[in-house]
Amino acid sequence: MKKKYNWAILGVSRIANKFANGLKELPNANCYAVASRSQERAENFKANHNFEKAYGSYEDMLADPQVDIVYISTTNNLHFEHTMMCIKAGKAVLCEKPFASNLEQVEKMIAKARKKNVFLMEALWSRFLPCMVKFKELAENKAIGKPLLLQCNFGFISPFDPNSRLYDPALGGGSIPDIGIYPIFTAIYLFGTPTDIKVMSVPAPAETDWTTSILLKHKGKEISMLTSSFETILDNEARLYGDGGYLKLHSMFHMPTKLTVKRNDGGEEEIHVYSTGNGYNYEAAEVMNCLDKGLTESPEMPLSFSLELMKVLDEVSRKAKKDF
Repeated sequence: MKKKYNWAILGVSRIANKFANGLKELPNANCYAVASRSQERAENFKANHNFEKAYGSYEDMLADPQVDIVYISTTNNLHFEHTMMCIKAGKAVLCEKPFASNLEQVEKMIAKARKKNVFLMEALWSRFLPCMVKFKELAENKAIGKPLLLQCNFGFISPFDPNSRLYDPALGGGSIPDIGIYPIFTAIYLFGTPTDIKVMSVPAPAETDWTTSILLKHKGKEISMLTSSFETILDNEARLYGDGGYLKLHSMFHMPTKLTVKRNDGGEEEIHVYSTGNGYNYEAAEVMNCLDKGLTESPEMPLSFSLELMKVLDEVSRKAKKDF
């Protein structure tokens, strides 16, 4: 019998609702506590998802000795502050992507977690989805020969609103940190840290980007062509081309259930990958599997990966701003 863990959710955002639904799929996850700066909002979330406790203060929730793991779902600009609060309280942490606002913050988070011997992981749910895992497995097994080129796009139309978290720089807005992270993650997941980064960006009427295209070159001479946009609807697919054909993750590639293998000899195979729940259950299961083993970081989503991902995000954002 696996240990049952008491989960707490810090922040009652839209994604917190999705994560709570994912937790319900896991028999060793107990929907224990939720915290908001508003007691009323916390109570509503508690009622909607059958949590046991609702707190109108993050500090009060973190003082609860029954809390085992905290999922952080606040806006991008608050991830660092809230992660550090949780680590200081000795709680295992699953922090929503992007991990923080910049590389310096990520370095401090990792150092603090290691010093306190506390579990820490970035909540990049796509990494654990069975179809994404299958995508990489096929690439590594040379299903399309040697992988050479990744094309990956994520775009939808979001009318400009200076108060929206998608655009407000104070809230960590912009297409790069919000959705550009998915194509960038996919490129690093497949090919490793890039050796060269080129960026072209279209600014929104604020200090954030509307559309950004990114060209990465990796150490194995692979190329990644990536785009994120709040201006237009893109195909939202990932295509990996090799010298023997290509693999395609169908839309929406960051939450896939289907992929296609198309070979140069004309052969084609459509693969449906079975999954359970809404997908958020897989990252939560990984946290509990690690804690069962006494680990303080995930071997599947190590802190070193999050560090490299943030290095690239920082560099892409820096280069995008030359067009602002």
